[in-house]
Amino acid sequence: MFKLLQRNRADDRSTFMDDVLRGHATLDEIDDYIEHWHDAPDDSQAASMELHEFLGMTWEEYRLWGERPESLRFTVAARRAKRPVADILRANLMGAAARSNDTTDAELVLDWLKSKGRIRDH
Repeated sequence: MFKLLQRNRADDRSTFMDDVLRGHATLDEIDDYIEHWHDAPDDSQAASMELHEFLGMTWEEYRLWGERPESLRFTVAARRAKRPVADILRANLMGAAARSNDTTDAELVLDWLKSKGRIRDH
């Protein structure tokens, strides 16, 4: 299990996104955080929060992750770079194309965002 379960959430307000960005959690541990939120006592701070807030995501980040789970790594990269996720997806595509690597995840998420009108082509 991950460290969050060993901490008192009221005393330590770090979120999943905070912990990932600090290197204290991995992307695969998101389900553990969600389970902790579901299991939180009714009178706890966690229970009073929306799940996206508990995870430390904006509504748009949470929505994107919910619709395209493979986008989570790009959202984290965008947070690290303090850039919009669309910029990270485009950069990933360009870099991968230059290296002849598979661009499937970035390309799928970017195309999907465009098809939904959530980002525009430059």
